[in-house]
Amino acid sequence: MIATTNSTEGGTQTETYEVFLCSPSLIVGSQQKSISSSAVNIFLSITAFFGNFLILAALNKETSLHPPSKLLYRCLATTDLLVGLVSQPLTATYWMSLVYEHRSLCRYARDASFIASFALCGVSLLTLTAISVDRLLALLLGIRYRQIVTLKRTCIVTATFWILSVAAGSFYISYTRITIWSCIIVIPSCSVISIASYTKIFRTLRHHQAQVQDHVQKQPSQPNALNMAKYRKAVSSALWVQLALVVCYVPKFTMLVVITNRKTYSSHIVFIDGISSIFMYFNSTLNPFLYCWKVREVRQAQKEVNRFKSCTMIATTNSTESGTQTKAYEVLRCSPSFVVGLQQQLISFSAVNIFLSIAALLGNFLILVALKQESSLYPPSKLLYRCLATTDLLVGLVTQPLAATYWMSVVCEHWSLCRYARDAAYMSSYVLCSVSLSTLTAISVDRLLALLLGIRYRQIVTLKRIYIITATFWTLSVAAGSISISHFRITLLYSIIVIPSCSVISIASYTNIFRTLRKHQAQIHDNVRQQQSQPNALNMARYKKAVNAALWVQIALAVCYVPKFIVLLVITHRKIYYSHAVAINATATILVYFNSTLNPFLYCWKIREVRRVVKQTIRQALCFPWT
Repeated sequence: MIATTNSTEGGTQTETYEVFLCSPSLIVGSQQKSISSSAVNIFLSITAFFGNFLILAALNKETSLHPPSKLLYRCLATTDLLVGLVSQPLTATYWMSLVYEHRSLCRYARDASFIASFALCGVSLLTLTAISVDRLLALLLGIRYRQIVTLKRTCIVTATFWILSVAAGSFYISYTRITIWSCIIVIPSCSVISIASYTKIFRTLRHHQAQVQDHVQKQPSQPNALNMAKYRKAVSSALWVQLALVVCYVPKFTMLVVITNRKTYSSHIVFIDGISSIFMYFNSTLNPFLYCWKVREVRQAQKEVNRFKSCTMIATTNSTESGTQTKAYEVLRCSPSFVVGLQQQLISFSAVNIFLSIAALLGNFLILVALKQESSLYPPSKLLYRCLATTDLLVGLVTQPLAATYWMSVVCEHWSLCRYARDAAYMSSYVLCSVSLSTLTAISVDRLLALLLGIRYRQIVTLKRIYIITATFWTLSVAAGSISISHFRITLLYSIIVIPSCSVISIASYTNIFRTLRKHQAQIHDNVRQQQSQPNALNMARYKKAVNAALWVQIALAVCYVPKFIVLLVITHRKIYYSHAVAINATATILVYFNSTLNPFLYCWKIREVRRVVKQTIRQALCFPWT
């Protein structure tokens, strides 16, 4: 580990740089930087995940690429997707754990993000090196290339990359020297091999271009003969991806060298290191754009994926003067016929969304700050409310701006932007609404367990178990929302399973709660009076308030979501649509988003502890002297 000496009032304390990353001295005056770093990581996480998912879907449809080469690009896109799905959320968790001064979570998030980043970056570097060697072999072997570079051998090579990278990253916890030595060996080796491969490629192309062209002209009928124009494009695309990785990784590598050779550290070093990490993660967002820009086959397949997604949505029949034309409902939302007579309404929808976006963002940020300072709430219950407030905050930060972008793109008749904004808004809203629904169901079950388990509640409902449950909610929701691009039926099936299940569980939980309270209130009240000295005994008055607050939030979600659900059912079963149907759907969507703005007011109204902390926070922000 990297040693660092920090001076304290009590003397000199020697600690590792990793320990300093979660030390109390780091957070002083750095809350805003930590929150900004976390927000940037979350944004890049979403773009990296969706971008690379689209690339994987495009590669799945592309058949002209040689299968081993396609497998290498799939491996690279998978690592970038996992950076967005795993590494960046863990890094954002680390930064937010500093803000909330949650030391144990900070250590876990720090180690997990390092291991995940090390493993995925290791696979990316090795895969790009393999791509450079693959391009060199395609040039040197000629017609023997397809016989030697087979899919089976490439699968073995990529599996080896994953095993070695995961193993080296895992050793970081107990055998850091092994991880460091693997870096010392792998990074220079990959750099030398890549440079040597591309140098050999360009020298061969320059010195023997005439001979290769003659060989292609003499054997035009051979399918294995090297197509020089296509080969040059393949080399160019691979080199661009390689250069992008170098540019994005060099700042992080430079910071690691600086950190290794320094003896004292400040919070500025940590945040500069954090910026270099963000720059490194940005490579995972950048690569999909490079694939679409430099690889023509991927770009064409990507367009086909977008068309396929539109055609798999809800079918609708529109009557025109020339006859009957069948098109997808989603295509109607980005068609010129949609905008006729609706410009003013769409501008109004966009303005309302921007206003609600700001309100949801500020309101839920205040709630998260209040929940951080509030200590009387039981930690697992507080975590569930944090999860709910986080989804509402992301609705204001991501989904509503995307929806506003969609409506304004329709007004401006920018159809390519319209399609991307429509799909992105749909996926993000699906994910966040699914997490909200699942979290509220978990809150209802949590309240029921608090009543039924009594003093055993704190032993069974632990913070670790709630972390696992909320992580499961996010994973399943993100997966279901992402699959909607290419496998809409799976997303639809997930909705058919989750929505009724959550509704039944919530109704059953609250029904059981109120029946138990009504039938056994006297017995429970007597039990509380007999055990009022026990800290785990159920406080009935406080419990009723907690149930009341949770139920109000649940009812608000139902009221805001039901109109959208009804509109979707109507859209599914209708055959003829007009632009007014889309406008009504937009109104129902705004009502769904309004739930994210409404929830902070419900928390302040129904949860006294949260209301008190929010008032204090607002007074401090406005510099009011009174308390």
